[in-house]
Amino acid sequence: MAGRLRGKRALIYGGGTGIGFACAEAMAREGAAVFISSRREEVLRQAVAKLATHGPADHAAGDATDAGDVERVTEAAADFMGGIDTIVVSAGTGGKTPIFTTPPEEFQRIIDQNLRPLFLAVRCAVPQLLQAGSGSVIAIASMYALVGQYERVAYCGAKHGIIGMVRAMALDFADKGVRVNAIAPGFIETELSHAIAAQEPDPEAALRTRRAMHAIPRAGQPEEIGEAAAYLASDAASFMTGQCLTLDGGYTVR
Repeated sequence: MAGRLRGKRALIYGGGTGIGFACAEAMAREGAAVFISSRREEVLRQAVAKLATHGPADHAAGDATDAGDVERVTEAAADFMGGIDTIVVSAGTGGKTPIFTTPPEEFQRIIDQNLRPLFLAVRCAVPQLLQAGSGSVIAIASMYALVGQYERVAYCGAKHGIIGMVRAMALDFADKGVRVNAIAPGFIETELSHAIAAQEPDPEAALRTRRAMHAIPRAGQPEEIGEAAAYLASDAASFMTGQCLTLDGGYTVR
């Protein structure tokens, strides 16, 4: 139903590209005002130009792992939209981290860049969420939040941690009108996934392997994750909190 997010005010971290942008676009199409943030100013400007065709949209650059930056972005978003009732956190990173050889610093980098954005985004927006009286927090996790994977001890640990944080925050907010849920995507075909595949000796073969690893033998599309986020932000999901909505083509059911 068109317009199901009319009146909503959404702040999206990692909203300039990929899954984050798809979430912002899906929400804007459904009538929400949107405010996006990431590190790259020019990427954000280009994204806002597209989002503004649907309705109110603006941006502020910042590092989602830096408390000062997140506080500043939160204030700018609240000023622009007149408050915040919806937050999407799609900021994070990955990398190979076999337990045998991974330096502690690399482990900590991946943990921090996945867990700190979720904590800071919600912590800084608590006054806005409570003032709104109802709202939705949506964390982008991964299918590797639900299963293990070779040479990904840091990434799996961080994404499993996101699910734990979502469940704990859901209980903290449950009687205050704010719901907290996660989305666990499988392999999603984005600009970043193509850039990573381009580093392989045979990029197209690498993409074929990633597409075929799901029970449904294809990659997911960013728009599919965006639609799921729009649902979680809508009143249709008003009885859902502390959950992980898994869109992984059946990967985790094998």
